[in-house]
Amino acid sequence: MVEAGVARRVSIDQGVMTIEGFSERFVQGIARHLHLIANDLSLSRGFSIRAGRLEEAQLIRGRAVLAGDSLQQPLRAGEADDIALMIRPLSAGEDGRILLVLDVDEAEGAYAGGYRAEIHMAASVFGALKQDLLAGAAETLSLSATTSLWVRESQREAAAGVPVAWHFGVEPNGRGVIPARGLVETLEWRPAPPTVPPAEPALPPSIEVGALETIPDQLARIDWSLKQIALVLVFLLIVVALK
Repeated sequence: MVEAGVARRVSIDQGVMTIEGFSERFVQGIARHLHLIANDLSLSRGFSIRAGRLEEAQLIRGRAVLAGDSLQQPLRAGEADDIALMIRPLSAGEDGRILLVLDVDEAEGAYAGGYRAEIHMAASVFGALKQDLLAGAAETLSLSATTSLWVRESQREAAAGVPVAWHFGVEPNGRGVIPARGLVETLEWRPAPPTVPPAEPALPPSIEVGALETIPDQLARIDWSLKQIALVLVFLLIVVALK
């Protein structure tokens, strides 16, 4: 990793990116999908002017993480542990594919260096997700996509299940990152798992359910014992009288 903010020469040729100061090159087009998992989904609504007309604007927000792999910037230390997610509907008549855009907020301020992901989907898919979200049936969203992100050349042939580090492309001047674009191939959402009620406390091993007695049962047992004692005393008195 090199120092952030320092200009580095960057060259990209036939799917291979070389950055000055890095001993290893980066490659694209590996046979691997990026997997994202999102939670804390919420619906935002408003209005916007589009083509001179006032239209309702809808947006679903959430927080996303990568499943297994990591996302990094070549010119910065650390990785994305939290990605701000925005899901937008495409206008009617636009491409029906589901598109993914990954970017980094490099503006000054508290959120500088924050990671962002935007999903653009057909209005019909957005409507179905919105309906389930409002009904409480969309707690978690997951997707897999092919993207223009990069990996180190040594990870090109990483086996399935072995984590890899995805990287953004770097601008030719070596100072900023290039947003990554991708095509979502699978998208699904599910409700929160059902809450399991706490288990009933188990009885101590020495106590069985059949051995438990009610108060009337205990009183009957005491009464029977007293009668037995009385009979024994009467028998002893008879024996003494005979003597």
